[in-house]
Amino acid sequence: MRLRPVGQAGFTLLEIMVVVMLMGLLTAVLVSQGNWTSDDRQLEEEAARLEDTLALLNERSLFSGQLLALRLEATGWTPLAYDRIEGDFLPVDDTALKAHKLPPSLELVWELDDLGEDQASLSEVAENLVQDDVMAGSGKEFLDGEQSDDSDQDEAVFPQVFFFPSGEVSPLTLTLRAYDDLEAEQRLRVSALGQFSDPDARDDEESEQ
Repeated sequence: MRLRPVGQAGFTLLEIMVVVMLMGLLTAVLVSQGNWTSDDRQLEEEAARLEDTLALLNERSLFSGQLLALRLEATGWTPLAYDRIEGDFLPVDDTALKAHKLPPSLELVWELDDLGEDQASLSEVAENLVQDDVMAGSGKEFLDGEQSDDSDQDEAVFPQVFFFPSGEVSPLTLTLRAYDDLEAEQRLRVSALGQFSDPDARDDEESEQ
């Protein structure tokens, strides 16, 4: 009766350690890739949501003849409609235009385009409208004179973007970016006529010419 040669019955400790290290490296790569994909997808989704909100406010203002606005914050935005009875900008009573909060990993920054007298006229029209209603006594919250004495508070809560029934919009550039990676961002430029464009794409085209 022949005896079979005794073979190796398992893996050595060194082989097991190498396999564990390789699995750990692979897991780290997959996790980091998953996080990058998640942030990139969030940026695209939030940028599309913001653009839809701007387009809807512009369209709503044109068809309703009402002054609408958008209050911007680093953590999100709030669509508003000017109420002549209250003499103030109030949240829009519409499920499609609710206040929106960004995911904790993203932030919103903006810059109003400097168009000289054109830019100043848009802000002055909205401010003069509010002031005229206050002087006429239509604003309930202003009757006591509490808010009129606190100019800093008025400036803090006053919206930054206005949508006029004439089709004019406060021109500005909006940027959505990730806190962890400032290079990961989505930018959107809004013209005074409510048209949207990609400022980065425009800059690339100009540099090629």
